[in-house]
Amino acid sequence: MHEQPTRTLGLITGAVLSLWALGAAVVLLNFGRDSEIGVPGVLAYSGATALTALALLFAYWTYALATLAYTVDRNGLVIHWGATRQIVPLGEIERLVPGTSVGVPRVRGVSWWGHHVGSATIDRIGPVLFYSTHQSPEQVLYVMTSERAYALSVDDPAAFAQEIQTRQELGPTAEVPHRAEHGGAAALNALSGDRTALVLAAAALLGLFAVWLQIALRFPDLDPTIPLHFPPLEADPLLPRVPRSALLELPRVASAVLAVNLVAGLLLYSWERVAGYLMWAAAAAIQAAFFVAIVAALD
Repeated sequence: MHEQPTRTLGLITGAVLSLWALGAAVVLLNFGRDSEIGVPGVLAYSGATALTALALLFAYWTYALATLAYTVDRNGLVIHWGATRQIVPLGEIERLVPGTSVGVPRVRGVSWWGHHVGSATIDRIGPVLFYSTHQSPEQVLYVMTSERAYALSVDDPAAFAQEIQTRQELGPTAEVPHRAEHGGAAALNALSGDRTALVLAAAALLGLFAVWLQIALRFPDLDPTIPLHFPPLEADPLLPRVPRSALLELPRVASAVLAVNLVAGLLLYSWERVAGYLMWAAAAAIQAAFFVAIVAALD
């Protein structure tokens, strides 16, 4: 049996959120392009970058909702959501509880109208993983196992329960473990709940912001041509002078380096979490080095 819940409301909401974030990013990007080099321009570009990332995240979550499905065979229940597959052995399902019996709590995770994927705790059940599109308790069915509970949205809970019971009586054709499988894109889901990873990535991004902000604060007061020197030297009128626009190459290189580091860190994180941490920590250190280098070059 393969069943997909009603997803229309969730898909429309996700598309609206994605387009809103992308539209706001375009507005800020155009404002930054039309602005002189300074603090407003840096803030506009920073906001545009953050909103673009948010738009991509909303787009992925909307795509994941489009793939949400529940598959039941004699071996187990498989919940599909984007690059994630939750595999529940059919023999471990102890009972099915309708949402009207215990209620529906607020879900922590991806949660908007018609799309709820994340975790919650219910007093009479305990921890629950939600993969549902519910709008009311009547649309929720809790699948209880010895390890954890899952919240699903099925059109006909009685028929769904009958399908599970029938296959349990037939017995499994193969032994499957209770596990979660994550594809490469699912690293984004794990990352959203990893405080260490978020702190390191945020430190690297703040480092780049500090680099650009330093340029924005000092650029308007610089002469049309300036001497660039590193390491710092005493003032020397014979030092070669360059257009002050050449100073912008340093933060541009810092931006490119950070982009490479963040992507490489995400790829490593999906393979080995500690390797991702090290890459993002190195990214933060590199941005700090750029900041110091620019300070030294201008002093």
